[in-house]
Amino acid sequence: MKEIAKLLQEVNWIIKNRKSELAKNDDSFNMFRICGVNHYENTHSSILAELLDPNGSHQLHHKFLDAFINTLIKSGILPPEYVFGYQDVEVHREYATRFGRLDIVIKNSSGEAILIENKIYANDQFEQLKRYHAFGVQQYGTAFKLLYLTLWGNESPQTAPDKTDYLQVSYCEVILDWLERCIEIAVRSPIVRETLIQYSNHLKELTNQNTTSAMDKELIDQLSLTENLDAVFMISANLSNVKNNLINTVFLKQLEQLCEEMGLDLLSDPGDYVNTSWAGFQFSVPHWKNYKVLIEFGAQGLRNCIIGLAPKNDQVDTSALSKIKEKVGGGNARLAYTRFPKYQNWQADAMKAIISGEMKGIIKNEINKLFELLAEVEGV
Repeated sequence: MKEIAKLLQEVNWIIKNRKSELAKNDDSFNMFRICGVNHYENTHSSILAELLDPNGSHQLHHKFLDAFINTLIKSGILPPEYVFGYQDVEVHREYATRFGRLDIVIKNSSGEAILIENKIYANDQFEQLKRYHAFGVQQYGTAFKLLYLTLWGNESPQTAPDKTDYLQVSYCEVILDWLERCIEIAVRSPIVRETLIQYSNHLKELTNQNTTSAMDKELIDQLSLTENLDAVFMISANLSNVKNNLINTVFLKQLEQLCEEMGLDLLSDPGDYVNTSWAGFQFSVPHWKNYKVLIEFGAQGLRNCIIGLAPKNDQVDTSALSKIKEKVGGGNARLAYTRFPKYQNWQADAMKAIISGEMKGIIKNEINKLFELLAEVEGV
């Protein structure tokens, strides 16, 4: 245990020292963060569309688009033989069709197209990808690709009967890899290059990759020392246990207190929340006949957290679901939900928020919001 305590002390010193250094250099200045670009899909779509447009103001013609397609091929998302012609390429934002508005449409005079649906934190609209796929088939036959772009490369929350052909693309890997290539391409265009660097750094913050390479190397070197290896592997092996322990011994008690304060019933018990698919927390609302409040993680590891409503069981009346989804802000064929605020992925900052009681306060506030939104909805 002394070895572990010593290692933690050394790692904390490295982190604090590096944070102090970062606060003094130019990396802490990022105009995208300052302007609050974080969760605005439209702004991200505008940036991507401008870069992908051969006629864009970057004046690098089709080089960024070519790099994008090559990145998709390199990532295994597109097949090696895929080819997209660069003749008369047009890039459109908010492309209006009778099937809905597509975030980005890239098309050429050969009748080929790439359709991009961009999701940062917003929820899917009803049968959104199904409708966009139908548009692609109608307009381009088989000569189109439908990309579903999210921070982590998630699947669409559409249920199985509504699933359609689309390709999952992530900001955290694919877009960041593409931007690295774009930065290389723009080496002789300093304004474009520096803008790309800032946007890339901003995306790294959004996807929890903002630790600098220097800090990574320093930490890795320290953790790789022979005298630290036993402690490193012991800590690594118990990371899930630490998270589960905080949830089971601290957070669930806080949720019980919250239920007493709000007149709810907690439907969740201690368990392995970290390694369970669709883990989460449920609350019964006495005056709701058909639905319960749900906090759920879309991916193992406490990632992609949502909050909303789910049917109490398979026998209840769910005819109000469409109205509930409209009020809440989205959902799928069974659930009405929105992204959980601030902590979509429960890492160290979320665990600290549990210990401090902040997480309990956020959940209480969000449940009260649901009550206000659904006060006039019948059939809840």
